[in-house]
Amino acid sequence: MILAIDLGTTYFKFTLFSRRGELLRTVRVTPSARSPHAGWVEIPAEKFEAAICKGIEQVLAPNGTRRATVDAMVFATQGNSFTLLDAENRPLTPIILWSDRRAADIGAELAPSAGLADFSATTGIPALNEEFMVAKLQWLAREQPHAWKQTARICLISDYLTLLMTGHHVTEAGVAGLTGLVDIEQRDWWQPALERFGLNAEWLPQVVNAGTDLGNILPEMAQRLGIDNACRFIVGTLDQYAGAIGVGSVEPGMLSETTGTVLAAVACAAELDDNPAPGVYQGPAYRNGLYWRMSFGSVSANYLHWYRDQLPDLPEFDDLAPLATSVAPGADGLTIDRSSATPADALAPYVDVQPRGKVVRAIMETVAAALREHLQRLQGSSAAHWREVRSAGGGSRSAIWLQIKADVLNLVVSTTAYGEPTSLGAAILAEATLSNSPVAEVTQKWVRLQHPLLPIANNVVQYAAMANDANAALTP
Repeated sequence: MILAIDLGTTYFKFTLFSRRGELLRTVRVTPSARSPHAGWVEIPAEKFEAAICKGIEQVLAPNGTRRATVDAMVFATQGNSFTLLDAENRPLTPIILWSDRRAADIGAELAPSAGLADFSATTGIPALNEEFMVAKLQWLAREQPHAWKQTARICLISDYLTLLMTGHHVTEAGVAGLTGLVDIEQRDWWQPALERFGLNAEWLPQVVNAGTDLGNILPEMAQRLGIDNACRFIVGTLDQYAGAIGVGSVEPGMLSETTGTVLAAVACAAELDDNPAPGVYQGPAYRNGLYWRMSFGSVSANYLHWYRDQLPDLPEFDDLAPLATSVAPGADGLTIDRSSATPADALAPYVDVQPRGKVVRAIMETVAAALREHLQRLQGSSAAHWREVRSAGGGSRSAIWLQIKADVLNLVVSTTAYGEPTSLGAAILAEATLSNSPVAEVTQKWVRLQHPLLPIANNVVQYAAMANDANAALTP
């Protein structure tokens, strides 16, 4: 079996897969995050370790007594969450999460490129802000000099998991790339960035590709977790990219999207875009010569969640989403402002609108229109011409939402039979390494697509006209 650990922001997910790609069991554990000051978000290192051990024990032994043989452990991870360690690998700080805003003043000084020539072209990062690790490292150097002076290692959250399990100080190229400190073509730390931020290269982990086999987990961890000593630790990847792998987007020209807490579009490419559109991130994929391109946004399934939470009966999403089928494309003229700062700002005027299906459809169309803009950014100056998008996230469970996306994008939309594509993508990396098989070959065997949704011609024409009208309204 393969154990995939998804280090999410809200909870950690532990999922077991058979060596045939069958999902066997999954559990979620909420880590003990704390906010000791306004804007701070952190997890004490000991609480992180406890959450990892708890999740592994629960997924392997749901009845509290049985243990299972695990062939490999692998991760999918958030980015830019990190901790500092001393020379004895003792944590000097909690794990500071990417969403922590303690370095807001420093982040403003860094944007957009920290004064580094060729920053975006080298790192694949369009701009820095306070959510990036480098901003908080600057804050720690300024505000906690005692800890800074003792620092011997910097560990991203997945690096710390790797260190606990294997004793190796290693990071995955794509996860490291999202820090803005990596030359993503060379897949190594970028010395000009390290010098700009006053970082010692010896503090940083070795950069390796996703799917790298680090050998057996430490005997003491195997004993503690009740896992066989032969369990291998395979380096995983960034959660959004793992999700792309989990829906089968693993070769150049393929495209995926996730409609969840955020909206993310991910394209697979054989080369870097020398002139990406604003807001496009680029990074190293699972093999040399392969890259991902990503565009993110906050207009996503969170809009539907907010609307649902305002309704007095709190309907289930499986009951709410189908209401959109009774409303024609265009939602009877109801439009939602995507430039609003929050879902509340955008949707508050429509909470009492009847029928509810009109609001639900308007939300779905709004998110689909936002996705269209993400794809336009990803296409940028490249010659990419997609015919299909693979869909994941909570939004992929709604047939009407998938159809709306197909019509708005004028693309075939496919989704998978599994509801855990991020964990599946990580497990695919592990299986490819264990079996010495190409990732694409494992993906073909493991990713089980449902019946695709094709664009409906009349709806495509109507949505295109709506988009043209919206663009015309914005033109001075």
